Amino acid sequence: MQIPRDTIESSLLQKGFVREDSHHRYFYHEYRGRRTGAYTYTSHGSKYKTYSEPLFRMMKKQLCLDRVKQVEDLFLCPIDGDGYNQILREKEVLKE
Repeated sequence: MQIPRDTIESSLLQKGFVREDSHHRYFYHEYRGRRTGAYTYTSHGSKYKTYSEPLFRMMKKQLCLDRVKQVEDLFLCPIDGDGYNQILREKEVLKE
């Protein structure tokens, strides 16, 4: 499955990530004003206008997820912000 970079970036922003630009576009997850440690990044380059499973595998660890399907669901919205926070709580990445 391929997902456009713009879809990925807008989805992350809707789910509690903040964007910082440098040589890549970094997205850091925040909960209650604090960074949780979950992050990922996308490239500015025209070569990466769509992302697919090989890149999702790398993003999986950064996003603290267990399966590529979860990464796809996060980007395509079956997993919303609350659902993602719940996954992070269960993995004890997100502490209240």
